[in-house]
Parts: sequence; C-alpha cells; structure tokens
Amino acid sequence: MKFMLLIMNGDPDNPPLKETDYPAIFAQFQKVTADLQAQGKFLHSARLRPEVRTVRVGRDGSRTVTDGPFLETREMVGGYFMIECPSEAEALEWAKKLPPFFNFQARQVWEM
Repeated sequence: MKFMLLIMNGDPDNPPLKETDYPAIFAQFQKVTADLQAQGKFLHSARLRPEVRTVRVGRDGSRTVTDGPFLETREMVGGYFMIECPSEAEALEWAKKLPPFFNFQARQVWEM
C-alpha cells in the first residue's frame, strides 16, 4: 500500500525555530529518507515552496487568488513523503521518526 506522509507546519505551542535548529532537522529528514530507501519503501518526497499567494481553479474554471496557500486554515502543508509499506501502522511508525517540530498526517493513497 502507498501512503503519503504530509508534513504540516510546526506546532504553535513549540517555540519558533532558530537558524541553528535547521541542520539537525534536515539531517533527520535525510536519515529517514536513507532508511526508507535502504528498505525499498521510499517512493518520493518534496518540499513545497512557501508561496505568498495561491491561485485556485474552481470546477467551473473560475480562478481565485488568495493571500496564502490554503483558505481558512491554521496549518499549512510544507512537503510530503510518498512511501510504500504493508500497513497504516507501519506508515505511522515512519512518521514518528520525522522531526518532532512538525505535525504529520499519514494518508493512504487511493490509486485511480
């Protein structure tokens, strides 16, 4: 089964990140990526650009420009990992290995 681990912005109860925090966070992402690759479970991952505006296209083709990537939300998706594993429980275990500053969602992919 394929799962997408959505990387959400940091927990608002945590203190803001300092510039000195980033090397350890990136190292942890790199380690998880290497471990997933070594076990043949890694499919893809990417960061999303922190856009200041987003264009949404409606079903009728209309376009709406907003001042952020998501309407009426406090959390923003900052990136994702696409992994393949036999169960949701294992996907959640992988999510727990990612940097604790972020919140994660593990969502099973519905292939179309």
